[in-house]
Amino acid sequence: MSGFNAHVLVCDVVRDDGIHCGNKGGIEVKKQLIKTLADRGLNSDVKVTSVGCTSQHKPCATDQCSMIVYSSNNEGTWYRLNSDDIDLFVEEHLVNGNKVEHLVNEEIKVNLKS
Repeated sequence: MSGFNAHVLVCDVVRDDGIHCGNKGGIEVKKQLIKTLADRGLNSDVKVTSVGCTSQHKPCATDQCSMIVYSSNNEGTWYRLNSDDIDLFVEEHLVNGNKVEHLVNEEIKVNLKS
């Protein structure tokens, strides 16, 4: 992640079955995220990338997509969100460094052994 404070991977895959993130809001989420970052002058701090299917069809609602964030602490956080959640996500996670707990996808979580 050289040069960036965070890397956001947005699933925006579109398939004929209609259950993939691109069909359910992933494209809009990515567009809104890029716009919000630009509006706040954060483009050079946050890398946004499309990713292939993350297999989160059932956990995501009809207007949500799966998104993964890697921040400066090298921790990956999985989210389920829609475009209405982007302002909160940017402010809390990307600017303030706090997870937005009610948007975290608890079904995809790595349990690290200490």
